[in-house]
Amino acid sequence: MKNVAYILMLIALLGSESCDGTKRESENEIFVINELFMLRTEGMILCQIAEAADSDRQILNACDRFHAYYAATQPEFLSLCDGRSIALDESDFDTIWENVERGVKKNAVFSKSDFITLTTDNILRSIALHEIILERMEWEDVSYYAFKSLPELYNQQQLLSDLRRSEHENSPEARVAEVHNSAIAL
Repeated sequence: MKNVAYILMLIALLGSESCDGTKRESENEIFVINELFMLRTEGMILCQIAEAADSDRQILNACDRFHAYYAATQPEFLSLCDGRSIALDESDFDTIWENVERGVKKNAVFSKSDFITLTTDNILRSIALHEIILERMEWEDVSYYAFKSLPELYNQQQLLSDLRRSEHENSPEARVAEVHNSAIAL
């Protein structure tokens, strides 16, 4: 009788552990989907603020590329969200918007350099999350989305690197250094 009770207790324990594991996996999946949602939202907000505030052709072209990425991946992303709990509500959206706006505007003036920095940070966090998803391969639909999305995120990272280099080359400090070096060369 003791053996039967012991076996039943072990089965109950193992069953509860697998439920905890399943619950933990489900919580992880919801966290990942919400994090992807937040990163996409932040990226789109960065572009909207930049487009409204800046007439720099390079920034506008970059925003066009970012919008094309979001549009191309939107159907797959919406299918990921279908039936899953999204923890971001309208007040969270407003908070993200305000934080991004504070980050790219100093004294109500758009900062190209801050835009590049914040967008680079957003892309790097997105890349890191996509890479973790692919390494773990826990959720087939999420992994497939990450697999399809990641190459363009790498392209965006390169685009931002080129923007940063261009920003540095065209900065007043770089022009002063160029004049200085030219004068020394004479």
